[in-house]
Amino acid sequence: MAKQRTTFAKLQRERAKAAKKAEKQAARISGNVTPAPEPEPEVVPDIDDAELENMTTVERLFAGKGRLSAPELMSMTETIQRMHQRGDLDDEELEDAKLELLERIE
Repeated sequence: MAKQRTTFAKLQRERAKAAKKAEKQAARISGNVTPAPEPEPEVVPDIDDAELENMTTVERLFAGKGRLSAPELMSMTETIQRMHQRGDLDDEELEDAKLELLERIE
């Protein structure tokens, strides 16, 4: 059987990979390093003390947070688990926190 030729898409990927490698090497040699993009600052809502006292623990955890990215989701999951293990959250609050997490997944 004859050997199958590589596809045009594969050739394009290989060329793009080689070009990217050459750009990186040229940047290293010249000393030009592109700065990493700065993360967007987290927006903290204005919540006064009276509102904060009326909130449940779960509401306080999620105050001002919209949709959660994967790293934020993992961080919040770990925080909630630690709070439950310490006894700061009871079983009912843990279930509420889990439901809230599911609603905020991107």
